[in-house]
Amino acid sequence: MDRFGQNMDNADSSVSVSVEYDKYKRIIRKNTVPDGRVLVFLTGFCLGMVFFYLSGIKLVGEERFPAALSADYVARLGDFDFYAAGLFEYVTVRRLGQLVLILICATSFMRGIFSYTFLGWGGFEIGIVMFSLVYQYGIKGLLLSVMLFIPHGIFFLVSFLLLFDKSWIGDKNAYHNYDAITEKGLHNKLTKVKKIGLILLLWGVGILTEVYINPEIIKKMALFFK
Repeated sequence: MDRFGQNMDNADSSVSVSVEYDKYKRIIRKNTVPDGRVLVFLTGFCLGMVFFYLSGIKLVGEERFPAALSADYVARLGDFDFYAAGLFEYVTVRRLGQLVLILICATSFMRGIFSYTFLGWGGFEIGIVMFSLVYQYGIKGLLLSVMLFIPHGIFFLVSFLLLFDKSWIGDKNAYHNYDAITEKGLHNKLTKVKKIGLILLLWGVGILTEVYINPEIIKKMALFFK
C-alpha cells in the first residue's frame, strides 16, 4: 500500500479512536457526575417545597387556597363526565401555545438559560402541588399528585429534552465532536427533520393522553377521596 493509502488509514483510525474515546468519556461522566438537568429540577422542587411550608401551608383550609385541590372537589371528579371535545380544544390550544413558546426559546441565543429556567420552574410548581396534596391527604395526596402528570407529562418532558438537546452543559462537548464527524450536509438535514417530526409526534400523543387517558385515571383516583 502506498504512503497515501497508509495516511488515509491512519486518519480513519484516528477518527474512529476519537469517536470511541468521546463515547467512553460520556459514559464515565454519566456514571460519576450528577446530571445537571436533574440537579436543576430537584433544586426547583425543593424550593417549591420550602415555598409551600413558608406561605402556602397557611392557606390550607382557607378560601384563598385553590379549590381544585380541596377534598370535596377531588371527590366530585369521580362522578364527573368530561366533555371530550371541549377538553380537547382547550388542551390543544394551551399546549400548542406552550410548544410555540418553547420553540422560540429553544432557537434563541439564550436557549441555554431558558432550558434550565424551564426545568427549575417545572420542579418548583410540581413541588408546590405535590407537597400541598401530601400535607392535606398523606399517601393519597402523593398518589394523586403523581397521577396528575401521568402519562401525558412523560411525552411532554421527552419532547422538551429533545428540543433543548444542544443546550445541556454535560453533553455539549461530546455532541459537537460527534456531530462534526458524523452529520454533514443532507444527513444533517434529514436528522433535523426526523427530530422535529418526533417532537411533534410526542407532543401530539401527550395532548391525546391528557384528554382521553388522564381524566379517567383521575376519576378512578377520586374514589379514594369519598
